[in-house]
Amino acid sequence: MGALALLVSASPNALEFIIRATDRFINHPTGYLIAGIMLLALFVFYQQRRGYRRSPRNNLWLVYLLYISVVEELTFRLLLPLAASNTVDFYVAVVISNLIFAAIHYVTLRWHLRNCLFVFIGGMGFAHMLASHQDLTAVILAHWFFTFLNTPAPPGGDRQAQQ
Repeated sequence: MGALALLVSASPNALEFIIRATDRFINHPTGYLIAGIMLLALFVFYQQRRGYRRSPRNNLWLVYLLYISVVEELTFRLLLPLAASNTVDFYVAVVISNLIFAAIHYVTLRWHLRNCLFVFIGGMGFAHMLASHQDLTAVILAHWFFTFLNTPAPPGGDRQAQQ
C-alpha cells in the first residue's frame, strides 16, 4: 500500500490536492491532535479491557493501523480518483478506485466477498465524507477508528494468560 501511495503521489498536481485536503489540519492542528490522542487512549483502554497486554507488538499494531489509514485514504480516496478523473467522470473514478480497493482486500488478504463488499461501501462512505468536507485528516481518523474496531490487535493477538 505504501508503494502504491508513493506511485500516485508522483502524479501531476498531487501535492496541490494533498495541501488542499489537509488545509484545516495544517492551520488548526490542535483539535485533530486531541482527537488522535483520544482515539489512541480509547484503543489502549479497549485492548486492556479485552485482555490484551501492553506490549511493543500491540503498540506497533496501533501505529500500523494509523499508517495504513493514511496511505489508503491518500491513495484510494484522494489521489487515485483525482488522477482517474482526467479520463472518466469523477464519480465513476471514485467507484473504480473503491472497487480496486475492495479487490486488493479480496486478493491479498483473502477476505470473504461479503467483507470486501463492506470495504467497498465503507470506502464509498469515506469518499463521500472527503468530498463533502474536503478534510483528509478527519477521514483518516475515521478510517483509523473503524480499522481498529475490525482488528483491535495484531494477528495471533497478545492476550494475557486467562486465570
